[in-house]
Amino acid sequence: MLGKVDLKRKISKSTYGKKLDKLSVKLGALQRQIRDAGIPVIVVFEGFRGTWRSELINKVIAALDPRGYRVYSASKTTEEQKTQPFFTQFWKELPVTGQIALHHRAWYFLKNEHAVGDPDEAADWYDVSYESINSFEKELAEENYAIIKIFTHISKKQQKENLTKGKKALGSEWESITPGGIEGANYKAYKKVFEDMLAKTDTVAAPWHIVSLEDLHTGTIDVFEILEDAFTKALAAGKRKAAKKFTAGKDKTIPNILGTYDLTKALKPAEYKEKLKKCHERLAQLQLQLYKKKISTVVAFEGWDAGGKGGAIKRLIAPLDPLGYKVNPVSAPTDWEKRFHYLWRFWQHIPAVGELAVFDRTWYGRVLVERVEHFATTEEWKRAYQEINDMEAQWNKQGIIVQKFWLQIDKDEQYQRFEERENDPDKTWKITQEDWRNRDKWDAYVDAVNEMLYRTDTKVAPWTVVEAKDKYYARIKVLETMINRIEKALKK
Repeated sequence: MLGKVDLKRKISKSTYGKKLDKLSVKLGALQRQIRDAGIPVIVVFEGFRGTWRSELINKVIAALDPRGYRVYSASKTTEEQKTQPFFTQFWKELPVTGQIALHHRAWYFLKNEHAVGDPDEAADWYDVSYESINSFEKELAEENYAIIKIFTHISKKQQKENLTKGKKALGSEWESITPGGIEGANYKAYKKVFEDMLAKTDTVAAPWHIVSLEDLHTGTIDVFEILEDAFTKALAAGKRKAAKKFTAGKDKTIPNILGTYDLTKALKPAEYKEKLKKCHERLAQLQLQLYKKKISTVVAFEGWDAGGKGGAIKRLIAPLDPLGYKVNPVSAPTDWEKRFHYLWRFWQHIPAVGELAVFDRTWYGRVLVERVEHFATTEEWKRAYQEINDMEAQWNKQGIIVQKFWLQIDKDEQYQRFEERENDPDKTWKITQEDWRNRDKWDAYVDAVNEMLYRTDTKVAPWTVVEAKDKYYARIKVLETMINRIEKALKK
């Protein structure tokens, strides 16, 4: 792809000035329309060193309202960020609807530095696949993010001249801002890596725009025209959104997984008390080992209303050091959270190294309540299964233990528990009219849960269905499952 780019194009200084003025006005106007239309935009600048990307980005943002954009750089990735799943920082840097995120190198930079053999980027953490990058960009594009990728190209001769000019201008400071100088000395190796990157990640959802920066003026105008065209297309796409289709229809090929569990399983009080003590002692020991070995844990709880999630979570965290875990209660997304990709809010709570994150309800709301209540379109909740599997696989790749529990009761048991809550002054806060209303859609929820379990029960992030009619039995099953999973992880 790089061989097809004309590096000899040039424009006069006067033509450049006139065009830049007109394009700057257009870009500013389009930015305001994007803000009003609520379209989030991501602009990625990648390419050879020595192409003056910083100067290029400065010219772009000079045309924009500073309240409507933020600039990021993957070259500033911290050591702490490297302890988290690869895409965590980029999820956290997503722009809110109507805003623009400009990346002076992003996920590609980290991947390519590893691929070219930079000794500073040799760890496995950098070795993300292009397939994973494509999936990440596709997920964002399907949630209406406009992704604009610009690659700045330059000849080896011009690169050498530019790097020499930069060194003269900045003197000794040049070495502190130019990582290793590797690229200047290895143009051929980087060109090979870039060709591979462009070929494998030029997609319909996020195509590449290759720009010659042999001449800064010519390249600047090309970038402004690319952004003008991309902003215009993003606005047009927003207006052409197809009518939304909603269905919670049953897939007849999905087995009745919930129906295979015996809800009569129970423990006697004395047996429960004995098992609880042993589990708590072991969990306290395991928490310390997890911390020492820097293994993080995500525990996700889903289940029927009044299924016993709260009680199970209390028994899980009871023996743990409170400085080593966080419980994240999840409810309907706020108006602010709705302005991001639906998975964004969960990436904010990735556990720190060696710590445990508990979720009381989870990202599975997309394929449960959002599916049944028609808060998500059919297309949205159907593609969510793979999106969620990908996310959990990324967490596991970083060494995070991912364990998921579904607490299962039957409809009659739920009714009895609702009645008890309404008649107990200390528990009335636990029951709402929404809970009663949801019972009318019990069958639709059964279908949704069965499909969720069927499509997202993976080796790296398994589901455990907990027979929860007897609370004693349910709590012990959760604890023993966690102990078993942690012990296996510690042996690896």
